[in-house]
Amino acid sequence: MSNPIVDAEQRAAAVDPGRSFIVQAPAGSGKTELLIQRFLALLGNVDDPGRILAITFTRKAAAEMRNRLLEALDSARAEPPVEPHKRRTWDLAAEALRQDRRLGWDLLQNPALLSIQTIDSFNAALVRRMPWMSRFGSMPEITEDAERLYRLAAEKLVARLETDQPGCEQVELLLAHLDNRVDRLQEMLVAMLGRRDQWLRHLVGIDAEEPRRVLERALVDLIVETLGDLSRLLPTALADDMLFCARYAADNLRHEKERPLLLLEGRAGLPGSGVEDLPLWQGLADLLLTGQGDLRKPRGVTKNCGFPAGAAGKANKERMQSVLAGLEDHPVFVRRLADVRELPAARYPDAQWRILQALVELLPLLVGELWLIFRGEGQVDFA
Repeated sequence: MSNPIVDAEQRAAAVDPGRSFIVQAPAGSGKTELLIQRFLALLGNVDDPGRILAITFTRKAAAEMRNRLLEALDSARAEPPVEPHKRRTWDLAAEALRQDRRLGWDLLQNPALLSIQTIDSFNAALVRRMPWMSRFGSMPEITEDAERLYRLAAEKLVARLETDQPGCEQVELLLAHLDNRVDRLQEMLVAMLGRRDQWLRHLVGIDAEEPRRVLERALVDLIVETLGDLSRLLPTALADDMLFCARYAADNLRHEKERPLLLLEGRAGLPGSGVEDLPLWQGLADLLLTGQGDLRKPRGVTKNCGFPAGAAGKANKERMQSVLAGLEDHPVFVRRLADVRELPAARYPDAQWRILQALVELLPLLVGELWLIFRGEGQVDFA
């Protein structure tokens, strides 16, 4: 006797045409069979099979799905199988065949009525149906070597440096920032074009200051989220000793001007999760972590991190070593503290923003150049 399927209830629900689902499961778990069943269930409820659309990523997957669907319909003309999961498919296929006969589709003789496509062929069909909206007079070819087209667009944009066209000043500024390395600028633009689906929608219809507000708001959100996690992960049993050691080390290192740890000198408490607390957490990372971001070893507690040798400081040195030993049981906190070192400031310095603003202003022009390349070459990419 076969074992019952543990997720039978979920599988049955996923076939319901009146509901929508995202199905996540490992390879070989029956996702394709479930998709076939849902397609069959829909066939039993529509008046036109063309109203059902199944989209896959590859032609091979589309062909496999079409074949399995036709096999299911064909098998429904024979006796039902014994296996429960096969019987479910058979029942749905039998109902689809009854609908097929009622409405005269004759799907087994006219499989082209089944709309099973790759996402690329579906997009191409949309372009063919809407030539005016797509701005292509004829159906363009979808190229798998889009980088060549991206490079042509980048070269055209960089060439504006020698003209008075819009973007020439921004190109000049970016080149100066990149030590006049034209190749580096072009490579950066090519990479950006390959990801334009991620940023283009954010640059459409915004005023000149909006990009800075958006990006700095994103920085603030990132900082607050990371510091909030860090505060929650902080081992409370070590907090007092950690603060004591930070104050002690900062006091001993006060003659060093560039140490983040110095911000903790005289602190009454550990930092919180606000943007203003970022430098303080970075100071704590300076105390507890090595330059590579690893937890400092007990033998690494030396005068270089604020714990001079000698009998007078022995107890404090041992206290610091005890903190480090305790943190070995909190690797997630240590990793997150290391992440804090890499966080940027919440606001862009004006000089840095001028570079970013030049890039933001160039990107729509870059997409315009790419569009002209697409039309001239009669080719488009997958985006």
